[in-house]
Amino acid sequence: MKSKIFTKIIASAMSVMMIFSMSGVSVKAAQLQENNELKTVMVDMKDVATGDAIVYASTSTSTKTLSKDYATSTGQTGAITSIGQNVDFSSIIPQGSVIESITIYCPTGTRVTQSKYTTINNYLISSYETGTTATVSFKQTNSPSSTSKTTAFSGEAANVKFLVKIQGKIIQQYTGMDGFTVFGGKMIVTYR
Repeated sequence: MKSKIFTKIIASAMSVMMIFSMSGVSVKAAQLQENNELKTVMVDMKDVATGDAIVYASTSTSTKTLSKDYATSTGQTGAITSIGQNVDFSSIIPQGSVIESITIYCPTGTRVTQSKYTTINNYLISSYETGTTATVSFKQTNSPSSTSKTTAFSGEAANVKFLVKIQGKIIQQYTGMDGFTVFGGKMIVTYR
């Protein structure tokens, strides 16, 4: 009895934070406790040498790392978009939960490479469930502001799969194989 009460107090007193990594493939995480409190799930995107399999986080403290995200263009100028990263919340967020907001940013100090005349402009987030899309400004920061947040998915199901891409622009060719690579980022889904 005391154990159940203690668990319920802990669950309602704290928001749930899940850190795991992903890029280029799907990531799933362990089940979280369900209640009506506002909760968050944080996805930590980092770099590794290879990442060609689906990775499952087995506990709420597990961290899994997949490949970096990048975009390149040979001999062209204009908009470029990264290969993208899938994140699947179907096994971590309880069915019936709805999104309040999504925050996405690149932490200060994260390695980012880009060609001389290439800019990195936006994160593009798409829901596989509803087709809803949102554009969030790409920022390197440790204190994300409202410009790193979108409410475009507010009220939609939270336990779905998203595609996250990074968009940039090649203003002028410099090496003939221009583009960018982002070696990490954070995506935070706030839901009820």
